[in-house]
Amino acid sequence: MIIDSVNDAQTIRARTAAGQGELLMISSGPEERGHLNVSSNYGLEGEQTYQADYSIVYRKGNQDLELSKLPAFLFVQPTDCILDFARVSFKEADMYLPTPQYKSGHGLVGYAFAIDKRSGEAFPLSFVQDGIVQDTLVYAELQPAPVNDHEQLVVFSPVGAGGEPELEPRVYILDLVNHQFVARKN
Repeated sequence: MIIDSVNDAQTIRARTAAGQGELLMISSGPEERGHLNVSSNYGLEGEQTYQADYSIVYRKGNQDLELSKLPAFLFVQPTDCILDFARVSFKEADMYLPTPQYKSGHGLVGYAFAIDKRSGEAFPLSFVQDGIVQDTLVYAELQPAPVNDHEQLVVFSPVGAGGEPELEPRVYILDLVNHQFVARKN
């Protein structure tokens, strides 16, 4: 990776309409902009890279609510376009998933945020599987994206080099009270 420039001003890397406002991923310090000098698991030679400390912000009117801080976060994308957050809608809440890399050799990693449809509250989500709580969701880049199927989040697991694919996707139930998706036991 080669750094081409450093931007000291706040930069919006991702943005999407959410609830009665919008979700933003904003650099909270200097942002290094560069490119890949060789092709790798993250992308092709010449593709854009961005790295900074970022904040996920829910903006409603003139009010900003910081939901999360993502230190030393790396984006790799084919272009410099502002990214959308992927949206998965449920009866009680909408989930938003920013995924800064479009390809990987070991699965895409995304942070999840939600807007409660009744209260309008915005918050980060965590994922619980076998009693272990994670702040990120790792999913396959080649399978369908995470999806709502009968009010359950269905996620296909990634397959790394030499790994065996899981035959069944992981299925999570939304626990809105605890701001979590909890993996259903098979």
